Amino acid sequence: MKIRTYLALMVAAILIPVILFSTISLNMLLKSERDAALKGVRETARISLVSIDRELTNTESALRMLANSPYLASGDMAGFYQQAHFADRPGTTWTALLNDKGELLMNTAVPFGTPMPPGDGAARVAQVLASGKPQVSNLIRGVVTQALLVVVDLPVKTPDGTRYVISQGFKIQHFNGVLRNVNAPSGWLAGVFDRNGITIAHTHGKDGEAPGDAQPDLRDAIRSKTVGVIRNASEDRLKLYTVLERSALSGWTVAVGVPEAEIESAARQALMVSMFGLLAAVACAAGAALFFARRLSHSIAQAARSAHALEHDQELGPSEVSGVIEVDEVQDAIVAAAAVVRMEKASRQVAEEEREILFEREHQARTVAEQQNRAKDEFLAMLGHELRNPLAAIVNATGVMAHSAGGAEANARARDIIARQSGHLTRIIDDLLDMGRVHSGKILLERRALRLDAAVDNYMAAVTESERGGRHAISVASEPVWVDADPTRLEQIIANLIDNALKYTPPGGSINVAVRIEGAEAVLAVADSGIGISQELMPFVFDLFVQGTRTLDRAQGGLGVGLALVRQLALMHGGRVTVYSQGTGQGSCFELRLPAVAAPPAQEPAVSPAAGARQHVLLIEDNEDGREMMVLMLESNAYQVSSAADGYDGLRQALAVQPDVALVDIGLPGIDGYEVARRMRADPATRAVRLVALTGYGQENDRATALDAGFDAHLVKPVEMARLVRVLEELAPSKAS
Repeated sequence: MKIRTYLALMVAAILIPVILFSTISLNMLLKSERDAALKGVRETARISLVSIDRELTNTESALRMLANSPYLASGDMAGFYQQAHFADRPGTTWTALLNDKGELLMNTAVPFGTPMPPGDGAARVAQVLASGKPQVSNLIRGVVTQALLVVVDLPVKTPDGTRYVISQGFKIQHFNGVLRNVNAPSGWLAGVFDRNGITIAHTHGKDGEAPGDAQPDLRDAIRSKTVGVIRNASEDRLKLYTVLERSALSGWTVAVGVPEAEIESAARQALMVSMFGLLAAVACAAGAALFFARRLSHSIAQAARSAHALEHDQELGPSEVSGVIEVDEVQDAIVAAAAVVRMEKASRQVAEEEREILFEREHQARTVAEQQNRAKDEFLAMLGHELRNPLAAIVNATGVMAHSAGGAEANARARDIIARQSGHLTRIIDDLLDMGRVHSGKILLERRALRLDAAVDNYMAAVTESERGGRHAISVASEPVWVDADPTRLEQIIANLIDNALKYTPPGGSINVAVRIEGAEAVLAVADSGIGISQELMPFVFDLFVQGTRTLDRAQGGLGVGLALVRQLALMHGGRVTVYSQGTGQGSCFELRLPAVAAPPAQEPAVSPAAGARQHVLLIEDNEDGREMMVLMLESNAYQVSSAADGYDGLRQALAVQPDVALVDIGLPGIDGYEVARRMRADPATRAVRLVALTGYGQENDRATALDAGFDAHLVKPVEMARLVRVLEELAPSKAS
């Protein structure tokens, strides 16, 4: 293609489409410009409607708050009057209360106690109560104020079944201000009309003017629920384009009118602009021919420069397409050659960057591994410390008991230390195991209605009687409140919160425990005057293995598991736990919040087993020391005891002695405890023996497996003797039976 031909076609390609498009579009321009001008009117109408609806919605929200007033529920009209008067917007709204017969009980527009005139609101009240939903009125005249107003009605039913209607009335001048706040152009006319086409508010005229019907054509459009654009005339016979928007909330209509001349003038101006645009397009076409001629020359020169740059391995400048085939082919070949060179350089650069990335990832992985290894070492060090301390106390106490020189008092003290430190070891192991079960989802809650205050009082009774409780000023304030909870897990939560306060409060400090009900929540608050929590530690208090500043002596002890377990157990119960502290040295307050439930109906007391009805117990346990100690404990509680060291021996003795109850370890040599239970249940001679699994396997699936195998109960080692005796007595038949 020759250069001259190219230029001629370029000029024709510009002029012909422009001329054809302009001829067709001029006929459409007036309509499109008119629609564009009306778009702003539609937006103004929508904004006005949203503003009106927002006022009504805010009023509805205020009424819903008043509907929940305790004064209204209790029939305290004076208190309800004060609350309603506080909710009014002075000079704009007032609140009235009507009974289900439409009688006016009070109105905040006049002082409380003012006799109310007879009203005509029976039909309106009946309609509101029948609908069960808020209602927005048309324009009405108030019975008390005798002013023109609109009201929002809300049906209310108190707990004792009394039905009311709460109404909040608006002065119509308020909506005039709402319309003016939309800031529509001064020449536009805006108004709000009720469902009958009566004017509620307008932006023209004075606030004191009495409202009236809209113009007939506008009124008819409103009553027919028209939405969109109509053409009508104002009271001054001014021709208007009017946009109508209808509220789904109230059924009112917002109308925004614009003089017809304003809309048409914008369209005419657009037509003139288009004409000038057509002339400008012709001028541009002429300029384009000159532009492309210069561009071709420039492109040829650029191809020469690119070839020179490629020869000397220099950076090529930006490539431009001239449209001339020969010139563009040369330029493309040069650019392709340069691209090959750049790709080779880029490949080398990418290889270098990938190597740097690999080095960085290796460094990060090594850092993470080192951090995890340090965390593991710190945890093992903490665990070793926490296990060795109670073990040391137990070993020393057994040493004291081995020497008779200490006397009965020293032996009693040693026994207390062994019991307390054994319990401490049990809690450490239980917390670690429970934390793992919570994270793996293996804890199933056995929930029932419990009194939170009773659980707290029981634990606090044990604390106050202990030595550690005597070192602090402890107060307990509780009120009866019921929760739906697992008793074991609830006791675990309470113990961790209170032990945490005891641990971090120096001797002589105060600990305040409170149980109360707040709304639909049961609250346990544990406040102390202890070492407090720093702002840096606050976000991580409930994280696993998090504690305050660690010192070498680790005076507070613990693994940082208790509070993490408290949070997880609270979440499993549908509750939450929070902490507040003013900082280090300012004490802290932990709050447990659980959903409160109604008190369950009273139950008949269960028939207790006969006192002193001790049973013959068969103990099947492979651990010799554990078996010997368990036999001694059972015999000290007046039980007749036989023992076996494995499953086969246990089955033989069960047939021989016919025990009442068999305590069976699960991990037995030969056959395990599950198989022992199955065989005893299968044998008619031992089928009636009550079976108790006494084991170190404590997960929920272990308990389910034990019950499926035929066990009557499942206890996790170490088990307190009091609990074991309670289980044995529960399994024993009563004297009556």
